Amino acid sequence: MYVAYAGVSIVNAIPCGRGAVIPINLKAYAREGSKNRDSPLINAIEDYLFKKFNLKSSFEVFSEIPEGVGLKSSSAVSVAILSSIKERTRLYPPLLSAIITKEYGLSITGAFDDAVSSYEGKISFTDNLNLKILKLIENPYDLNVIIFINGKRNELNINLMKENCKFFNEAFMKGINGNIFEAIKINGYLMAKINNYDMQILDYMIKKGAITSGISGNGPAYFALVKKGEEGPLLDYLGDKAIVTQVVK
Repeated sequence: MYVAYAGVSIVNAIPCGRGAVIPINLKAYAREGSKNRDSPLINAIEDYLFKKFNLKSSFEVFSEIPEGVGLKSSSAVSVAILSSIKERTRLYPPLLSAIITKEYGLSITGAFDDAVSSYEGKISFTDNLNLKILKLIENPYDLNVIIFINGKRNELNINLMKENCKFFNEAFMKGINGNIFEAIKINGYLMAKINNYDMQILDYMIKKGAITSGISGNGPAYFALVKKGEEGPLLDYLGDKAIVTQVVK
């Protein structure tokens, strides 16, 4: 089985076309074989592979990543599938993932940042408009990731997100220059304010001991990075709705 990782956002790529992601230890698995799942994403990949490469393939896919909440589940599934046939396409799986998801209208930006992080297992900073990797960074170790999925995804105000590109770009520059935790926090508050997510959850995560807190993807997943062994107060606050995982080693 080929493995790809979920992730949490450092900076959302929609406002400026540049994004950044930390990979986390929730995984998607895929291999060529008898098709066991049906989805627009998997159907699009199979259709594209047949049209562009004359590859008539089916895929067996398993995923432990919650879907549709901002944890990069689609990119992880896509990258795992495309990794299983990369010898025949001879293309970098994250690149192919971005091309397919954008062409078939499954992603606004192609989510190249998500796909690179998912494939490399490293922090990615990417230019999604030009499909370029700007920087890959080794992950901070000894950090747990506490995820809290608060209801359903809100409707995105994409126009307002783009109008605030300046501020998202400031977060991106902080992150790529080494201040990743501050970048996560800025991105989280911007996403909350613009798209009507609850900013108090972000505040409480910090008050309960998180190093930083943010909103992943387009929500509704909130997340906090916490030193191992210091999760207790935050888990007491979030209760049994919390998902605990780790930054990929």
